[in-house]
Amino acid sequence: MYIPAKINANLARILQKYLLLPLLYLVLLPNSLAQNSSDSLFQQKKLIQDSLIKSGYWEAQVKIDSLQNLQIQKGKPYIWKSIKGYEDKLPSDISFINDLEGKIANQFMLNIKLQKYVELNYHKKGYPLAKARLAIDGFENNEVIASIHIVPQNYILNDSLNLIGDSQSINIGYLSNLLDLKYNQPFNIKSYDNISYKISQLDYLTLSSEPKLTFENNKAIISLNINEQRSNQFDAIIGLVPDGSRTNLTGQVDVRLRNLFKRGVGIGMYWQKYSANSQFLNLNLHQSYAFKSPLGLNFAFELLQEDSTFLQTDLQIGTHYPLWNSLQIGLSYQRLTNNVLREFSEEAVSTLNPIRSSIVNAILLNLEWKAALTYPQLKDYTFANLNFSLGKKEITNFSTLPLLWQNIPQSSYAFSGGFKIHLQRILWKRFLIEAIPQYRGIQNAALSQNDLVRLGGLQNLRGFDRNFFYTRYFGLLNLNYRYFLDQKSSFFLLSDFAKLQSNIGWVYAIGAGLDIKSNNGWFRIIYALGQETGNMPDFSQGKVHFGYIAVF
Repeated sequence: MYIPAKINANLARILQKYLLLPLLYLVLLPNSLAQNSSDSLFQQKKLIQDSLIKSGYWEAQVKIDSLQNLQIQKGKPYIWKSIKGYEDKLPSDISFINDLEGKIANQFMLNIKLQKYVELNYHKKGYPLAKARLAIDGFENNEVIASIHIVPQNYILNDSLNLIGDSQSINIGYLSNLLDLKYNQPFNIKSYDNISYKISQLDYLTLSSEPKLTFENNKAIISLNINEQRSNQFDAIIGLVPDGSRTNLTGQVDVRLRNLFKRGVGIGMYWQKYSANSQFLNLNLHQSYAFKSPLGLNFAFELLQEDSTFLQTDLQIGTHYPLWNSLQIGLSYQRLTNNVLREFSEEAVSTLNPIRSSIVNAILLNLEWKAALTYPQLKDYTFANLNFSLGKKEITNFSTLPLLWQNIPQSSYAFSGGFKIHLQRILWKRFLIEAIPQYRGIQNAALSQNDLVRLGGLQNLRGFDRNFFYTRYFGLLNLNYRYFLDQKSSFFLLSDFAKLQSNIGWVYAIGAGLDIKSNNGWFRIIYALGQETGNMPDFSQGKVHFGYIAVF
């Protein structure tokens, strides 16, 4: 037997129609309203009077005078004397009733609370067809006696998802957990309503059509027509740089794999060798909704070797949890290690910023709204990230440091934090502007050169070499002005503005670029020129970033 998949919308329509009318007529309208049409005037009269009654003014009168103006008399407000609750025809103590008794008999306010109660206690717990009704049972002087009747109707459980299309592209159990539609659990109408939105946040899946819901034998059967998307990326550039009699190998490799094992597991690896003895490596692994729960797991490892000066490693292990729709909170443990690779002469000690070996054990808190786009798209979008870390720092080579570099505590607390917001808006047809403000800073009583925040390169401050600036803090604004050739390919102008610590000051970059997206990959070329404020641009110092990212 099939039951139509209708959710009780009568109460919602009543609220939409009447909720704002009392405020509109009592606050904004004068006592006399001039009308031209008698039919329209009569309708206005009835509408205002009904709204006043539902707002608690049961004696309200609205009359049409000889000049075809509306005369409004509200009268005294009525209050709720008693409200009885019935759930499935049985007397029930409904939580919000006691808060209303003795207050103005406003049916709008009561219906709002009633709708929330039904959604929380019925629609989200296996009763998607539950209905609620308010009945006025009588009056005593200026007091109203009422009753609430809630009819649960059928108790519905989730059946297994019915996948159509690329049904082998994802594990059904994992997708059910991600969508909060676990087999044989109470059906939640909110989870069903969120299906399209949640899948739109995935890089590797799309819906070909809207989800389809049917009920059979008190089971909810949800059919999804899904398409697998190419989301894995690979990019590699190898370069040879002459260095006297030697030739140095430089380059970068960027690999991003998504939906491994058909369970949404993501792995990323980025390696860059940007000079003879300097290289950077980042490895990360993450999965949302792991182990049939809302919890996600993340692991990250970074390695930075700066010439023959120091080696830094950063290990992070943590978890994240969806607070609400696209808002996630994450908590991680971090172990940050710095090792000095060489000794320094007295002259170097007197001229260089201190470089010290250290270990930091810290806790990281991260809040994230949505996910960053993997490539430019012609649509309005917002992404935000906020993070803080607090930890204990130990100088591990304190006893062997030069005396000039021992003017700090051996043990101290380290604090860092920052934010990044990505805003993009369509201005007109194919024109779009991107604004990406971000800030990052670090505070520590034993701050060393190798502890500082690094800035420069394609990922943040364009027009400069990678890690060109070392600073205690920076504020950065990236602006892109894009003209889209089609839905995914664009030409753009760019400008970057950054404020660094006082001995560096303001820097800026200008340039242009081209993004070409196809089914098999993504080609990008960018020219950017970076300068410190007050210096004349030197176009021979401009940086060209280019590459082809294969998508599979």
